[in-house]
Amino acid sequence: MPCDYSIYPPNWLSEIRPRILARANNKCEVCGNVMFFQDSQLAHRICKSKMHLKKYGKEIIHHSLNLALVCGLECNSAVNIGNNPMEVEKLIKRIEDSLRG
Repeated sequence: MPCDYSIYPPNWLSEIRPRILARANNKCEVCGNVMFFQDSQLAHRICKSKMHLKKYGKEIIHHSLNLALVCGLECNSAVNIGNNPMEVEKLIKRIEDSLRG
C-alpha cells in the first residue's frame, strides 16, 4: 500500500527523509544494511498511533529524533520504544529541547 504523505510535514520528502538518510550514513540503524532513498523506510521509535498523535502531537511524532532508518519490518520493530516508558520520556525531552533550540 502506498504511503499517504499528506499526514506528514510538507518538507518530509525534500528535507526530513534525506536528512535522516544522511545521519544514518545510508545504513539501516539496526542491522547496518546499505540503504538507498527509494527502498528505505523510516520507523517511528514512538509509533504514530492515533493515541500517540493525540498525546504528543505531529511535531513530536514526526520529529527526526523519533525516526530511524530501517530496511524492513523486523528492523522497524527493533527501534520501537513504545513499551519502555522511561525511554519514551527521555526521547520526548530530547525532542522538546531540540524544538526550543
